[in-house]
Amino acid sequence: MTRLRLTCLYGGVFMMAGTTLLTVVHLLAVQAVSKGNDPVLEVRSESVIVLAPGGCPDTPDSGTPDSGQAPCPALARQQPPDSLVAATALVLAALVPLSAVAGYVTAGYALSPLRRITHRARRTSRQSP
Repeated sequence: MTRLRLTCLYGGVFMMAGTTLLTVVHLLAVQAVSKGNDPVLEVRSESVIVLAPGGCPDTPDSGTPDSGQAPCPALARQQPPDSLVAATALVLAALVPLSAVAGYVTAGYALSPLRRITHRARRTSRQSP
């Protein structure tokens, strides 16, 4: 029963750590997809510093294929691709059994000194008259 409790405890810790790491990586990937190669800082000729520029100018036919202008990259990069979300969900699903196995192994290592002490104490008590 003790190993089961420790397995749940350690598995939960591994799951939280893995989920946190996966969330950070996913958010960084979403940010990279949405910003692309745009500069974080842009200095214009008016000596104004713009943090994360807003995107394309508001023209009615901006970015349409038949307008002759280049498509607006900011509009194309607003949402991450579905494959990124699917891959994140797949990794999260694989993280559950991996966390349980890692918790089970860690609980075994944590309990091994206690098992050795118990085994030696029983052996010593049998040998005593």
